[in-house]
Amino acid sequence: MKVKLHSQTHEWHERDEDHRRLHFRACWDARKWHFFHTTNQMDEWEPLLEPKLEHYEALRDVLWRKYQRKRLPWRFVEEMDIRLGEMRLQLGLPPKGAEED
Repeated sequence: MKVKLHSQTHEWHERDEDHRRLHFRACWDARKWHFFHTTNQMDEWEPLLEPKLEHYEALRDVLWRKYQRKRLPWRFVEEMDIRLGEMRLQLGLPPKGAEED
């Protein structure tokens, strides 16, 4: 019996406060996401041991854009939305899109 593992790798970049380009990579290994980062000055990718909510939100944006271009199934976006909702609850933040009065 063959087992097909669904591995995913997604990359994006941002600018820090000094306007340096930061590169991020998220890899799915069928159980959890692993995040890595690098800069143009670094030779190799380094693991991001404790990714923040902002990293997961940036990954969700990448997944959404890939879904829109039909390069990714909808379930990946749904699973990330569930994960983000759980993370926001753990941090005591309101759900995404909820407006505070």
